[in-house]
Formats: sequence, structure tokens, C-alpha cells
Amino acid sequence: MRDRFAAEAYPFVMNRIFYNKLLPTSSSVLHIFSFPSTSVGKKNPYVETLRGLAIILVVFGHMIGYTSDGGMRVADDSIFRYLYYSLEYIRLPLFTVISGWVYANKPIEAPYQRKFLKGKFRRLLIPMYVIGTLLFLFRMFVPGTNTKPDLQNLPFNLILPYDVFWYLFSLFLIFVTITLLDTRPFFRTIVGWLTTLLCSFIFLFISENFLDPIPNVFSFKGAAYLFPYFLIGVGIFRYKERLLNDKMTFIVLLLFFASVVIQQMVWFGYFPVQEKHSVLGMAVGITGVLLLFRLNIKNRVLMWIGGFAYSIFLFHVFFTGGTRIVLLALGFENQWIILTSGVFLAILFSILMETVIRRSSFLQFFLLGLKKNKD
Repeated sequence: MRDRFAAEAYPFVMNRIFYNKLLPTSSSVLHIFSFPSTSVGKKNPYVETLRGLAIILVVFGHMIGYTSDGGMRVADDSIFRYLYYSLEYIRLPLFTVISGWVYANKPIEAPYQRKFLKGKFRRLLIPMYVIGTLLFLFRMFVPGTNTKPDLQNLPFNLILPYDVFWYLFSLFLIFVTITLLDTRPFFRTIVGWLTTLLCSFIFLFISENFLDPIPNVFSFKGAAYLFPYFLIGVGIFRYKERLLNDKMTFIVLLLFFASVVIQQMVWFGYFPVQEKHSVLGMAVGITGVLLLFRLNIKNRVLMWIGGFAYSIFLFHVFFTGGTRIVLLALGFENQWIILTSGVFLAILFSILMETVIRRSSFLQFFLLGLKKNKD
């Protein structure tokens, strides 16, 4: 069956609603939802909790693997592939909506466009090139990896997406685009925002249906997929009273349940397979993320993990693959043990990596994209 992205939005929403025994026609359905704070310049505990959840789901998905040839090499009809598919449409969308929300918290101002993009280049692309190259070499020389890249393909990583790092290329393109848009007064109105969101859906449709023969330079196709979610994150921050008032939340809730039911029917073969950029995929992703933002989930452990989300994203691929290789070499073949150990250790060791790297001005610049410490 299928694979890719997602998040544990479903149980959070369902359990809290059914626990309170709420009727769909009652306005009390919506009392469990409240808006996250939008204090400018401060980290929001609810958003940081979602960031922690999002990065765990990213590691979880990559540990299982995109196809039966990657990750744990699970069968397409296994429970693991089912879990991967059931969480498919929310995982990276949640991560991207959070990025949009955080951006809107402290948006670009016209005089600082160059400084803003220079910072994003340092933060996103320098680590992408350095760590992407290290991953490329890691897979070349370490026994037991799922892929063995050819050294002559390494230069292509300068312009074409490599492995999970396509996301950083795409996010950088999104920041370039938002820099051009958000310095225009029109975009900072709800009409301008909605118009841009509609245009982003149109471009996604064009990208997925007509641009397939074009090489995915700088992962522009990934940016086309993610940009609507980034805009939704901006909209949640700026227009939350209109996007998620009680009436809209109730509509979103109904659409989410309907979309998830259809998604499950796709898995069991009642409907054709739907890609992540399909109407179904976007419906599950958008409604699921909107509901997660309204749930006000707050968890200290997830908040702590969320604080290391970027480092976990950068380094986890070394430890998911490494854990699988080591456990198999030691004779552990139980897939549940491999999955849980891989997710846990990938997160733990990535956090330790950041802690060590931050002690070196040189390393934190090239591996984390942080400014060098002044002597």
C-alpha cells in the first residue's frame, strides 16, 4: 500500500470529543478548542509541543521507510506501512504550518530583506550541503545501508534535492517567496492572503500535473507542495478569529472526520490511491493541522524535544539507519524493537549532537547554521 507523511492528530481529537460525550449539534463541541497565544517574540508552549510532536512523527516515518526498499524494509501490507500511511498527510504539513506560524510571529520588514535571506541561507542551506554530503559518504562506506550512492552523483546535490534534505531546499525557496510577498501591503490583508493561498493551490496543481518532466531543481516541486501549508501557518497567526471561530472549527472538524474515513477506505482498497498533494491529502493535512492548533496541547517533554527539532531533523537519518544496522548485526529482528529503539535513539543522539556541536563556533556554523561566536 502507500506511505509518507503524517501525525497523531486523530486520536487527540477523537478521544477528547468522545470522552466529553459531546453531540455534533451542540456548541459545546467547540469548548475543548481554544486559540494558542500569539505573544510576539516569545515561544508559545502549545506550538512548541506541536513542534515536538511533528519531529517525532518525522523520525517515526523515516524509521519505517518511504517504501519497502527503505528504512526497516517493511512489507507494503504490514501494520507498519498502515501506520505510516494513516499518518501520511499531516507529518510534514504540521512541521511546515508551524514554520509559517513562527515566521508570522516575527515577519520580514522591507529594509531587511537581504539580511533575512542571508540568515536563512546560513541556517538552512549551509547545514544542508554539509550534512547532506556527510550522509552521502556515510551511505557509500558504511555496510548495511539501504542505498549505495555513486560518488559521481555527489555534485548534483548542489542543485537537486538529496534524501530528506529536499525539505530544506524547499523551505528556503518558500522564505524567498514570502520575502517578496510579505513586503507588499496587499498580502498583509486577508483578501491578499486568501488570493495568494488560492494561487499556491493552482501552482501546486500545475507542478504535479504538467511539470513532471522538468528536473526538480532546488526542490521547487517540494516547495510547491509545502507553500500552501506555510501560508496557512501565517493565516492562523494573523487571522485566527476568522479562520477558527466556533463555526469554522465545527466545519473543519466535520471535514477532518470525513477525510480520514475516506483515507482509510483508500487503504482498504475501496478507492484509488491518493497522493499527498491530492484533494484528499490536502484536506486531511489542512483540517488536521488546524484542529491541532486549536486543541492547545501542552506537554513538557514534547516542548523540550521541540526545542531541538531542527537538529533532530538534520541528524536523525544517521541514527535511524545506524540503529537498524547495529540491532540487526546483534541479532535483534523484532521490528517493534527496531522501530521504537530507532526512534528513541535517533532523537536522543541528535540532541546530544547539538549539545556537543554548540561548544564549537566552527561546528555550529557549518552543522547548525548558527552564527559563529564572537571572541
